[in-house]
This record gives sequence, structure tokens and C-alpha cells, in this order.
Amino acid sequence: MKKLPCINVNLDAITQNARAVTNLCNKFDIDVAGVIKFSDANVKIAKAYLNGGCKQIAVSRAGHLKKIKNNFPYVKTLLLRSPMKAELETVAQYADLSLHSDIDTLIKLNTTAEKLNTTPGIILMLDVGDLREGFETVDQLIDVAVQVERDLKNLRLVGIGTGFACLSGVLPDKEKLEFLVSAKKTVEQKIGRELPILSAGSSINMLLLKDGENLMPKQVNHLRVGGFIANPLNMKNNRGVFFDGMREDSITISAEIIEIREKNSAPQNSSAKNWSGESIKFVDKGRRIRAILAIGSQDIGNYSNLSPIEDGIELVGGSSDHTIIDVTDSKKAYKIGDVLTFNAKYPAMLYSFSGEHVKLNFTYDN
Repeated sequence: MKKLPCINVNLDAITQNARAVTNLCNKFDIDVAGVIKFSDANVKIAKAYLNGGCKQIAVSRAGHLKKIKNNFPYVKTLLLRSPMKAELETVAQYADLSLHSDIDTLIKLNTTAEKLNTTPGIILMLDVGDLREGFETVDQLIDVAVQVERDLKNLRLVGIGTGFACLSGVLPDKEKLEFLVSAKKTVEQKIGRELPILSAGSSINMLLLKDGENLMPKQVNHLRVGGFIANPLNMKNNRGVFFDGMREDSITISAEIIEIREKNSAPQNSSAKNWSGESIKFVDKGRRIRAILAIGSQDIGNYSNLSPIEDGIELVGGSSDHTIIDVTDSKKAYKIGDVLTFNAKYPAMLYSFSGEHVKLNFTYDN
């Protein structure tokens, strides 16, 4: 009997999804770094990504690098988030590649790498509109690239990268990506050699591959893909992107009913904010059958990060430890102790893997 609540991970489904993504990307000479940051760098999920053809394993927390290297010494690792000062030794020792946008951090990393006799690879980030990390201008990018190439001998400048839709919702398009290509060419002219990597972003770039044609410049040869492999349902619902051969049964979340009874559907004379400071408006539908699940915001973030699989289930609300659903329209007669399973939106995956209260339940097809 599996412990509840739990996050159900079908490793064969994730491998199949990774293979569908990498096969398409490889058709256009694009390598895929498999991003597993959502899973707290789970080793089994990393293995599924590798079995599906991912060239590197990418994480956002430096502490996960050692875990991946210890389990897969042959695998190239990529650190997605610029390191903090206390993480520089870990990065110098365990990161084959890392993304950067600050010269002071690079100088310190070079000093650390020199002491450890390592030469980590560096991808410099250029902000092309989403306003998260990256140099604001090409001139800034060039200045740092030249300094790394000339002075920081224990760092290997291997590429230029950018990000989309992570902060401001700015989507990749031909114009922005051509600008990135142009910036890379200018850097190459300044340092006198070609850079092997042009990393154009994350799962959102699947928008430009969704019809089996590559709408990105041919110079783009690297993507950092995580959520689309782990749970393609999110991209399908949010962006209309789905590839043949991908599976939607890769990751789900299950929780148990701990109360079920008929109640009013709207509170009486309530205009106050709830526990999280939200002002919630309820539609009065009269008396409805409500069930409470033993899972809450501490486990999944907002209750809306769950998506019902079964018909007749409506999410009503939640608190730190409870999620309330309306089961009036369901054809099933639920009772206390019954288990419901939901599709997991990306934030729910982040919370569930990172916390200790949601148990991991790994499955295979056979």
C-alpha cells in the first residue's frame, strides 16, 4: 500500500517523452540538456532523461551537481542559476557548464578553479527581452567575453545563451533569436574563434518546433528542456504544443479523502481575506457535496496546481494542509479513505518533490 499523499512518476513515460523531444531536436542538430530541477535532482528521473537521449543533465542548485556527478560520472552537468559565492567551489569541481552574467562572479570562479586545477565551461547570458538574467547590451556581453577569453585562463568560454518566458512571459521569435545569433557572431569576431554552443532557452522554444519544422535560426544548437519532458500536459494546455509519441501519464499526484459531506457552497456574509491573504469570491450553487483531501499548499503550492482527471470533480479551494473539491456532479459515490489522482501542473511538481510530506511513488510500464 503506497503512502499518501504521493507523487506518481512513470519513468518509462518520462524516457519516452525525452526520446520524442531529443529525436525531433536532433533532426535539426540541436542538443537537449535535460532539466531536472523540479525533481530535487532525483537520480531515477535523471536516468530516465539520459535513457531518452538528453546530452546533459541541468540543475539550478549547485548542491545538486555533486549528486549527479557521483551517480553519473560520465554525464556532462549544467548549472542553470548563477552561483552564489559559497557555491563556487562546488561549481568549479562538479559543473561542466554553467550560465553566467556577472564578471565579478566569473573572476572568483576562475580563482577557485585555478586552485582546484579545473577548467569549467562558461555560457554567457544575453537578455533579449524577458528581463531575467543576462547582459542588457551586446557591448556588455562582448566586454565580459573578451575578459574571460584574455584573462580568466581556468574558464572555458563555450557559448552564448538566453532565456524566454521565465519572468515576463516574452516568447521566442525569429527576430529575437536572430539578434542572439548576431551577438554570438560579434563575440566570435572579437575573440578570434567560434563558440560551439548557442543555447536559445527552455521548453518554451518547443513553440518553434511544434509542427515538425524548425522556425529557429539554424545556428541554435542547444536547448534546456525540463517541464515539457516531465509533464507535457502543461505545455499542451498552456501553449497548444504536443508532439507525437509523448505521454501524458508521466507524473500525477494522489491524495486521500478525509472528510465528505453536503455543505453550503458559499459562506455567509464573508468579505474577509483567507489564510493566504486572498479575497475569494464564491458562487452560491446551493447545497453541494464537498470532499476534503489530505494535501495542501505546503505540499503543492496553490490548490489550483492540481488538475482533475476524473469527470465531475471541481476544485473549490485550499489551505496550508487541505484541498477542498466539489464532487456533486461525479458519477462515483466517494467516501472517506478513497484516493483521487490529479494531473500535476509544474508548480505542484516543484513543491511535491522538494517537501518531505509527499511521498515518491515510482512506476514502470511492466
